[in-house]
Order: sequence, then C-alpha cells, then structure tokens
Amino acid sequence: MDETVKKAADYYDEGLYCSQAVLGAFCEKYGVEKETAFRISCGLNSGVRCAEVCGAVTGAVLVIGLKYGDSANNCNAKTAEFIEHFINKNSSIICRSLLGCDISTSEGREKALKEDLFRTRCRDMVICAAQLLIDLDY
Repeated sequence: MDETVKKAADYYDEGLYCSQAVLGAFCEKYGVEKETAFRISCGLNSGVRCAEVCGAVTGAVLVIGLKYGDSANNCNAKTAEFIEHFINKNSSIICRSLLGCDISTSEGREKALKEDLFRTRCRDMVICAAQLLIDLDY
C-alpha cells in the first residue's frame, strides 16, 4: 500500500472522519497544515451529514482543488475525471448507495453500526479515494 494511502487509512482508524482522512493525507504536500485541513473538512463526513456525496470523495475533491484550484476549468475537469474513476470502481459516489443504508436516519445509522460499515465499507472508500488520487498523480 502506498504510504499516503496508508496515512489516510491510519487517520481514519485513529477516529478522523472519511473526509478528514483523505484530505489530511495529502494536505501538507500542497502547503496546508494538517490541523487546518482537519478543520476545513470536518463537516463533509457522512455525505455532508445527510448521506449524499461520500466524505472520502469530498475530501478528495478538496485535494484536487489544492492542486488545480487556480484554474476553474482544469479543476472541474480533474474533479470529473476523479469522480468517473471512483464511480467505475464503486458504482456511485453517494454515501447511502455505497453503504446500502441512509445514515442520516436513526434506522440507517443503527444498521451501519450493527453491520460495522463505518469500520469496513467507509474505510474501504477512504483507501479507494486516496489510491485513486495517487493513481491520478496527486
């Protein structure tokens, strides 16, 4: 496993959210301190708290912005490229689709906890997003 991907997985295992783990693994390469990255990405977890776009994906999009944010057209194209690759690997970027339950509801969250989806499926999404960023030269 690539060292940056391992760092993302380790951050997640240490209790950071999916968005924080992905951005945190890459941020210093782009001149952003870890604590700042963790704060910026904190609210993006759990599909922006409503089971929409996966936090690992939104964390990755922030990394893309760090590299290409000075050119909106290029940043948009690189974001679309990442999302296409992520969907090809996982069939979706939507949290509730990836988990098979809506964690913005008490029933969905209970199911996710019972099935240990945060430690399995979410961790897999963090690793996938980080690895895709490495594969795409971030």
